[in-house]
Amino acid sequence: MPAITLPDGSVRSFDGPVTGTAIAEAIGPGLAKAALAMEVNGALQDIGRSVTEDAAVRFITRKDPESLEMIRHDAAHVLAEAVQSLFPGTQVTIGPSIENGFYYDFYRNEPFSPEDFAAIEARMKEIVANAEPFVREVWPRDKAIAFFEEKGERFKAELIRDLPEDEDISIYRQGEWLDLCRGPHLRNTKDVGTAFKLMKVAGAYWRGDHRNPMLTRIYGTAWRDQKELDAHLHQLEEAERRDHRRIGREMDLFHFQEEAVGQIFWHHKGWRLYCALQDYMRRAQTRGGYQEVRTPQLLDRGLVGSLRPLGQIPSSHVCGNC
Repeated sequence: MPAITLPDGSVRSFDGPVTGTAIAEAIGPGLAKAALAMEVNGALQDIGRSVTEDAAVRFITRKDPESLEMIRHDAAHVLAEAVQSLFPGTQVTIGPSIENGFYYDFYRNEPFSPEDFAAIEARMKEIVANAEPFVREVWPRDKAIAFFEEKGERFKAELIRDLPEDEDISIYRQGEWLDLCRGPHLRNTKDVGTAFKLMKVAGAYWRGDHRNPMLTRIYGTAWRDQKELDAHLHQLEEAERRDHRRIGREMDLFHFQEEAVGQIFWHHKGWRLYCALQDYMRRAQTRGGYQEVRTPQLLDRGLVGSLRPLGQIPSSHVCGNC
């Protein structure tokens, strides 16, 4: 007979194991409609999971910050389902939420490109509209490995083999599609909403090892509503407008080359600006009583260890390299 303690301190008792959905319904129809997930004794869980003993329960709605990470996580699953339905034979690997969005890594003979985004986004919106429930299942390890190997999903099978022997093999279904995942998830794909956008593609080695196959990573951004998405896209546009690399190129100030990563190739106008700034700094430092010195830019590692600690260097000295 679990006793459920709510954030306001009230306690509700139930006759036996009770799902988060049932608890929310017992509290009221408004919460039952708004609750996307729950926090049980501080741990996020699917709202459909059962609470079997006394616990502190807090419900997660779209207003809570935790919901945004879950939206992004589920958007990655929706992306993977969309890709595999449009491009049969594509293998899935991992797809986490990240700051401002999500990504999913795919293995395919022909890499994806931004030209594929329109079709993928359209399919994602269809999946969202279908409101496919996220259903958690726990499988025996051998069954999970055999299932994914039979589907040709060798990366998923490898992940399962590497899991600790005592860890549950957690599988989530959404409609006919399923994935290996610890969760938690929202109630269904409709909870993801349509405030998402695919942003770019990149290459990534499987498990970050250059000896492994090259994957295609599709990045996306997802938000709670269209207003938040539009604000984020506007912020990105402003950042691009102020990007020093673009400004340097358009104003003929400097450029970069792949053969010298991180090194600046100054053009005439750019170098004049650089020198003007340097002259201003020297005048300001002289007025402040500083003395300029110059040190080598490359040093042997052993020499660095023998130098005096930074705190012992006179504060009136500035480095001319800076």
